[in-house]
Amino acid sequence: MQSPAYLPSCTRKTYHFLIKLIQNAEVNEYEEGVEPTLEFVMTKKDITGSGAPATLLVFNNEVGFSRKNMDSICSVGRSTKKGKRHQGFIGEKELHDWLA
Repeated sequence: MQSPAYLPSCTRKTYHFLIKLIQNAEVNEYEEGVEPTLEFVMTKKDITGSGAPATLLVFNNEVGFSRKNMDSICSVGRSTKKGKRHQGFIGEKELHDWLA
């Protein structure tokens, strides 16, 4: 797979990571009547202090995590995605898997 000119150093793993970010934004909850937006901004410096050569910022206008979402993220085996396979939620390969 050849990277587009504007993404000269992207690998297959990078594309999968970006696709996961888009898929996650797609299944977010949005206020009624709000058109969902998603924006990627790449800085030329490391604003995280992690030693990275750049920083990827991801913005969208979702309603955000609920208490139930936070409890699920912090609890093994209690995913809020359970039983939603028919809606496209599979509960596999989370973002941290793509970063490894």
